[in-house]
Amino acid sequence: MITACFNSEQFIEETIQSVLDQSYPDIEYIIVDGRSSDGTMEIVKRYEDSISKIISEPDEGVYDAMNKGIQNSTGDIIYFLNSGDHLHSKDTISNVIEMFSDDSVVTVYGNVRMIGQDGQKKNVRGCRVTLNSLLYRRICHQALFVRKELFDELGLFSLELKLSADHEFIVRAFKKYPHGLIYMDKTLAEYRDDGMSCRQMTRTKIEDLGIIAKNYDRIHHLFGAIICGIVILKYKIKAFIS
Repeated sequence: MITACFNSEQFIEETIQSVLDQSYPDIEYIIVDGRSSDGTMEIVKRYEDSISKIISEPDEGVYDAMNKGIQNSTGDIIYFLNSGDHLHSKDTISNVIEMFSDDSVVTVYGNVRMIGQDGQKKNVRGCRVTLNSLLYRRICHQALFVRKELFDELGLFSLELKLSADHEFIVRAFKKYPHGLIYMDKTLAEYRDDGMSCRQMTRTKIEDLGIIAKNYDRIHHLFGAIICGIVILKYKIKAFIS
């Protein structure tokens, strides 16, 4: 279990407690902080006896922090629960671990619920995906559990991508193991809407286009480009109206 955080004093304690409340007994918990300047680390240190490893140093962004967590992990299954996120129930980890009893399973993914900036819970998101549906759908990393050996095989998250590195990794995983990514129709986590701006969404979709170009044929590339263009236009119209 890996939590990346930076200046997260408002939410970090909720995330930590969500992990420590799990019924599954064998959790290696690693917190990777980007050298916060607020009270984040003071809160983390209150729980240091229950945390396996604490890293606090400057990083190159969330994917760099997540990579550090992977590199310092000794467990078999990797999961990312960033600050502000929390697990849906006390039995979430136990339920997911059961799915890995089949050695052919390389990842397990499920559903997530978004929490708005006003604290209101929104609809549950998630469904079974395929390599082709990843052209227009995403698996949130809060809903994804991965065998560590898959990172050993495919590599860590790309630091060249600032918003879509987790999506790029999932696409590569589906290409390598099309039947090894298993969907469970359960809500696994709740995460906070970070209020992504239209400019960030545009950058996300530009990164997605690069991922599509490297991993799909020309026809799928064209289809993906159309989808990305529609999403960018949608967010620009929404920003203009608001």
